[in-house]
Amino acid sequence: MRTSPFLNAPAEVRGLIYDYLFDDAGHKRLEIRNAPAEKVSAQDGRKRTRYYVLDRSLHRRCFETTYHLKTNDVHFCAALMRTNRQVYQETSYIVYGKHAFDFGGDVEAVEPFISDLIPESRHIIREISLYKRGPMPIYENDRSEWRSVCRFLQKTGVVRKLRLVIQGGKPTVDWHGPKEFTATDFKLLADLKHESLDWVNELAQVRVKELEILPDVHYAPPPTSTNMLVFAAISASIERGLTEFLRSRLLLASV
Repeated sequence: MRTSPFLNAPAEVRGLIYDYLFDDAGHKRLEIRNAPAEKVSAQDGRKRTRYYVLDRSLHRRCFETTYHLKTNDVHFCAALMRTNRQVYQETSYIVYGKHAFDFGGDVEAVEPFISDLIPESRHIIREISLYKRGPMPIYENDRSEWRSVCRFLQKTGVVRKLRLVIQGGKPTVDWHGPKEFTATDFKLLADLKHESLDWVNELAQVRVKELEILPDVHYAPPPTSTNMLVFAAISASIERGLTEFLRSRLLLASV
């Protein structure tokens, strides 16, 4: 079989061509999201796994979708990647090895996105970012979706670094009850399988080499139930007690 003239070009020349055809516009973190129902074409289904999601509205409508790249001004020549195996190997690192992938709150997209990659590409992904929604109804509970993504990540073991943004709620007035939890408090709550830490117990099955935790705290109504009191205390603990506890559970021991 004749070698493609393109592959006969020096590697440096091919690299320049790849730089032109795979332009990330300076974005090193790429946003992957569920595509809106009206933007899912039949062609998408042939290339990407489809799955069902519930929209986060009062109607809770279920629809079929797939994942898509949401980051603006990024242009990757996917057709070139499908040319042959060598070109795919040379370009896959540019796409998957040089970028972090941010799924935001669309955690349903993680499994189909990673599963659609060949094993070599999966294992060069260095970082994914997830957004953990709060447990209260006003924060659109994501319990079942979170359970699924954690079990998938635990089973595949593809994540080296996890960037976790945790949504919290800060009551507008002072409240009677615990104000903040320590790592020891979180361990006790987890051991007791308190429902407020169901998501933490699921996440604890995942093992990563690096863990970055960021708070995203919004104002919340005054707590009127035990669960809301616990949520307020957890929210105040994200940067200290919760981070320390999660690091003790998720990080792989140094070899």
